[in-house]
Amino acid sequence: MCVEDRISSFPDPILCHILSFLPIKEAVRTSIISTKWRYLFASISTIKFDGYSMSGLTDRNIDSFKNFVDRLLKSPDQVNLDCFRLSHEICSWNDGDHDFDISGWICAALCRGVKEIDLQLGYLEDILPAVLFTCGSLVTLKLDAVGHKFKFPSDVCLGNLKTLHIRDSFFGDSIFRLISNCHVRRFGFY
Repeated sequence: MCVEDRISSFPDPILCHILSFLPIKEAVRTSIISTKWRYLFASISTIKFDGYSMSGLTDRNIDSFKNFVDRLLKSPDQVNLDCFRLSHEICSWNDGDHDFDISGWICAALCRGVKEIDLQLGYLEDILPAVLFTCGSLVTLKLDAVGHKFKFPSDVCLGNLKTLHIRDSFFGDSIFRLISNCHVRRFGFY
């Protein structure tokens, strides 16, 4: 009995949309299905790096993971991003031996016109690039840094921002600068 592969006959944008619901590890694994699927994962519009995508990493393959993320985010001819998410598990590997370019990854997501950024990092000191606070495409910004004191830059302009979530953090007077220079409709301070 022969089973017909109907999913592979879908147009690439639909396949990429389907892949965007999978964890990045699983999306990459689909590249072995056929030559049509080989590079589809590179065109997904939602990129999330969490504990699942970091599971199984060792000192031997962490640099390969870092290079993969660099290539995925910084390669030319990429589609716009709907969502870019980093969770705190990535910080456990960001030490002197494995220096992740988290700020560069955020900038690369911004260059791809990202609409939502969700950063759940243990610290954000010197990681948040100033360009994050002048991004015209950003609609949702979620920052979660336990005990971090935010100092927002003086030139904030987030004209399309509709949702702002800041969690487990402290902020001084610079929060007023942030709020007054964006058209946020929904605030969340937790």
